[in-house]
Amino acid sequence: MIRRFRFPDYLTSVWPLAITLTGAFLFWLLVFGNPLEIVELRWLGELLKSRAAAGIAPPVDPHIVHLDIDRHQFESFSTIALEYQNAADIIRQATALGASVVVFDIIFSRGSQEESQPILDSIKEAQRYGTHVVLAEALEPKPGDGLAPDRIRSFPFRERLSEPSGLINARSDIDGVLRRYALVEPGPQGLEPSLALAAYLSWRGLNWKDVSFPNPRVVRWPELSPDNKSIAPREIGVEPVLLNFRTAWSFRTSDVNAAKGVFIHYRLEQMQREYADAQNARSASRPVTKSLDDCVVAVSYIATGIGDVGTTPMGTNQPRVVSHLQALNDLIQSSFLHQTSRMTDACALLAVLLLVFFMKRCAGLVSLLVLWLGGVLLIIGLDAWFVYARNTVFSALFVTSLWTALNLAEIVRRYTLEFVERLKLRTTMSFYFSPRVLERVLKNPGSTEPQEAELTLLLTDLRNSTPLAERLGANCFFALLNQVFEIQTRVVTGEDGNIEHFLGDQFLSYWGAPDPQPDGPDRALRAALTLTAEMDSFRDSLPVETRQLFGYGVALHSGSALVGNKGSRLRLDYGVVGDLVNTAARIESLTKYYGVRVLVTRDTYARLTYPPPARMLDCVAVKGKNVPTEILEVSYSPGKSNFHEVAKKYGEAFARYRAGQFDVAERLFTQVAETEGDSPSLVLARRCAQLRISPPAFWKGVFRRENK
Repeated sequence: MIRRFRFPDYLTSVWPLAITLTGAFLFWLLVFGNPLEIVELRWLGELLKSRAAAGIAPPVDPHIVHLDIDRHQFESFSTIALEYQNAADIIRQATALGASVVVFDIIFSRGSQEESQPILDSIKEAQRYGTHVVLAEALEPKPGDGLAPDRIRSFPFRERLSEPSGLINARSDIDGVLRRYALVEPGPQGLEPSLALAAYLSWRGLNWKDVSFPNPRVVRWPELSPDNKSIAPREIGVEPVLLNFRTAWSFRTSDVNAAKGVFIHYRLEQMQREYADAQNARSASRPVTKSLDDCVVAVSYIATGIGDVGTTPMGTNQPRVVSHLQALNDLIQSSFLHQTSRMTDACALLAVLLLVFFMKRCAGLVSLLVLWLGGVLLIIGLDAWFVYARNTVFSALFVTSLWTALNLAEIVRRYTLEFVERLKLRTTMSFYFSPRVLERVLKNPGSTEPQEAELTLLLTDLRNSTPLAERLGANCFFALLNQVFEIQTRVVTGEDGNIEHFLGDQFLSYWGAPDPQPDGPDRALRAALTLTAEMDSFRDSLPVETRQLFGYGVALHSGSALVGNKGSRLRLDYGVVGDLVNTAARIESLTKYYGVRVLVTRDTYARLTYPPPARMLDCVAVKGKNVPTEILEVSYSPGKSNFHEVAKKYGEAFARYRAGQFDVAERLFTQVAETEGDSPSLVLARRCAQLRISPPAFWKGVFRRENK
């Protein structure tokens, strides 16, 4: 079934998937809008904050001045009369300093007419000097009726005045951030101006009667052209506009350029001082400096609890008056941020599709990731430029999402295509290669070329296989043999070992090829000890008559060998060739000779990262080898509970044996064999008895094993 699998033609190229994804994004954008709009606006806030921190925010209009009244000053107004008298003083002082408009972000809804009279008198006096006062109002739902708004006005008797008023209903987005500003609000008698628009119209010498609505979506008023030569209509949509914030309210900097983005702040004491200086100059018939000439002075409480605060793109706990000031500034400078239309964003999505041409030239994953990163930086860079230079906001993150989706789709497409090809290759080659070799071959087909490598071999042998076969019969014996091989395969592959072959009742595996494995000896030892434990458990599960014959030996040996493809045109295999395999087989045969389960050569033991406790059993020159090999038995569980004590006694006897003191060594080995039941000690005791009778002429402590 796998061999017949055919990759769909439409997925063999990048274009069908790219066009499908782009079409899906376009459909969603044009039908439902940008699903990432709030995220886009949060990103816009980060751009605005970066602009402020870099000192490149455009300067605010110098005609806008904010008068702060903090908590300490507010608490000094112990009565409503004092609070209103202070407001009247502000109007009088600002008028004397040349202010064109005084706008209050404060609703004077308390007190009697007598308490309010100082403000009313100051307003009349300001009118005579050409200064307009804009009062604040708010629309709130009536109790029990969420549809009909109720008006909260400054002074119940304000109808006597001809001064304008503006609504202070600044509403947050769904995430609680003040980004937008409604220049007009629907009221009981129709659309009404916001505080910023009322202040701007007054500053321009206009009033609400000069405003018209050519259609329900546009507000229009006449305005003097920049060259002061003609009057032209100015139009703005009635939908809330996006404010072009310059800095955070508390932003202070020594950078002159950055400071230009901060509104001029006055404290009450500063205005009083400048007013006193102006009065003194007037009394002395000196020129009067009008520090607020043609300015719009916005008055508000800024302390928590007495003034509204909210979150803007520039930070939290920002006085809400900042939205009115920023809207007024954007009206004066015509600098509102403009969001692009859905059609414009759709064109941006189509432009991203053109980048797919470069995707085809990226051969690897790294180059594809570099292309993706370059595209992201390009989109983000263009977004920042449009915001900073053109006051325009487009759906940069939505466009980036499409670009990211295209790249992810291409990565998935390539990996799927590669996976299918490897699956076909795996199906064919799995008949010839073991799992680990197959993985390496699939990643690097050239790795199967013949090479010399440092390997660690693990060779096992099922003892008494002939008696077992005779007792069990062919079917049962092969079932037993396959169970043994199943355990061996699972344990070895669990340690990333490579299966070389099954030969009769022997099993050969190795570590270190086709790629080097520095921890190969450690893995091989863990596999050997795990095999020993699992074979003990398997042996215990066998019938008694089979259990008595079942035996198992493991040998580990390390060194250099040749690895590579071997075989014929009809049968190919990847395996190990060299004397290393023969030596490992000879060492494994010694497990039965010494009566131990696991033997490790010195070559392997020396390469272990954390060698376990061990005892050197013998120094043997196996059949066909002149160079002796030191063999060791490692401590394992289950094993001898008193391994350390036995190893110490065995070591003392072995030292006498290597020194040629065969009579003493025989006695010591015999004691260990009798008291501890140690099989290697019994073997060495018998050998010492033979050597004592026929001592060699040149003894070097090496036992020559002539049998396989």
